[in-house]
Amino acid sequence: MKRILFLTTVPPDIIGTSVSDHEWSNDMLPSHLSKRGASVSIKRWTDEDIITSMLDSDVVTFLWAEDYYQNHIAFEEFLLTAKRAIETVGQQHGATHPRVINHIDLVQWNMDKKYLLDMRDAGFDIPMTEIVDAEPFTGTSALHQRLQAFQSSGPVVLKPSVSASSNNTRLIPDISALSADDDVYLELCVKGRLGSSLVVQRFESAIATGEYSFGEFRCQPEFGGEGSCIPIEQIEETTLSVVNTIFDTLKDWFGDGSTGEMGYVRIDGLVADPRAFILMEIEAIEPHLYLEMKGLEDMLSRLLK
Repeated sequence: MKRILFLTTVPPDIIGTSVSDHEWSNDMLPSHLSKRGASVSIKRWTDEDIITSMLDSDVVTFLWAEDYYQNHIAFEEFLLTAKRAIETVGQQHGATHPRVINHIDLVQWNMDKKYLLDMRDAGFDIPMTEIVDAEPFTGTSALHQRLQAFQSSGPVVLKPSVSASSNNTRLIPDISALSADDDVYLELCVKGRLGSSLVVQRFESAIATGEYSFGEFRCQPEFGGEGSCIPIEQIEETTLSVVNTIFDTLKDWFGDGSTGEMGYVRIDGLVADPRAFILMEIEAIEPHLYLEMKGLEDMLSRLLK
């Protein structure tokens, strides 16, 4: 019997209520796995016995580890501890046990948006981006000057380097003329309230026509967004070529790790002629996969193999 452990941030009983009310996306997986004979458990990565539980499992997945970013320092410490424990078992027994999907090296890389700079260095098109440590600035005026050195005027997007679901993301319409609310946001930055470095990006106007997600799509209806599925035949070959190259690059970097494998990833980006694909985000930790639309069998097979 395959023993599969889902890591979560919130208490499992809260997730259990959600699953019973809303059978969708990643929430579909435990019940389908159980029906196929797997022994499924759900535990918080903060539990005291979590390392023992991981080592007693055949497969561990981060697919339910939402909100990890709210305590990302503890999450990083957990990843380091788990990696050491699994590698030690592997050295003693000559095999990786458990198999972690996605493996810890990939999760460590993906949890901080600094990975975008790696993708840029690898030759991919991203929005003009800088990563700034905001806390050393003596006040909002000093940080404002630094941001104007990045871009003197026009719209700028600011966000924590460790975040998800647009948490603490702010669009400043004109960096040369801050509003009172903009000043409040910059004050949060210099006081360390973001909890991580500050990502500074040039606003990409193509976002107004929609963002493409390959491997999954997510849209935030609370902000007026709508999602739709576009047949792959309607996507330009130049765009698909770039996206496939991104997938291939990630496979080269993270196809296998000392704790497991890369089993899923979502790639988000924009198309803005003549730019075939502007990479906006890579999600390899806990993306909603919309498995009710496609890919459920593939994911079940990957977890059960």
